[in-house]
Amino acid sequence: CNRLMARLRHLFNWAIAEGLTERSPFTRGGVSLVTLDHRAETERTRRLQRGERTRLLQHAHPHLQALIIAALSTGCRRGELLSLQWSQIRRDEHGVARWIEFPASKTKTHEPRVIPVSSDLRAVLEMRRTDPTGHPLPPDAYVFGNAVGDPLTSIKTAWRNTCRRAGIHDLHFHDLRREFACRLLESS
Repeated sequence: CNRLMARLRHLFNWAIAEGLTERSPFTRGGVSLVTLDHRAETERTRRLQRGERTRLLQHAHPHLQALIIAALSTGCRRGELLSLQWSQIRRDEHGVARWIEFPASKTKTHEPRVIPVSSDLRAVLEMRRTDPTGHPLPPDAYVFGNAVGDPLTSIKTAWRNTCRRAGIHDLHFHDLRREFACRLLESS
């Protein structure tokens, strides 16, 4: 709610500066009518504690386990991983997965990104590459979809149950993105 109110207030201030309107519903007579609760906008700093990565992977079902490894290996958002299709996996001349190409239409920032594939993620991709009958999934199949490559829309219940079984509290899937970034910075 705070973010929406801040954007609306900014929009009205811009409209006043551009001469599109003369007043804002956020002020009356120079007095602010709406105050934002800045305490509600505290930044999350949660990272994986010692042993949590192992416990998460031990208690996750194979599909979620693959997503966790992908998130920790790439720093991608949950939606980016769930929308990843085999056509976005780029392979070298030997057929080895080397890069993931996210077109602008599939990223939150609407900027295209190319992400290298780590050895851990490469192993996950190889395991997910075929359907239950052993045939390779088509290019339009979803990498982290169901067994036949159909898309999944949510992993909330699986995530919550995995964290509960692993005895991990207050960990969001998005925290894995922060963990990737922090480890990347720490390694340089």
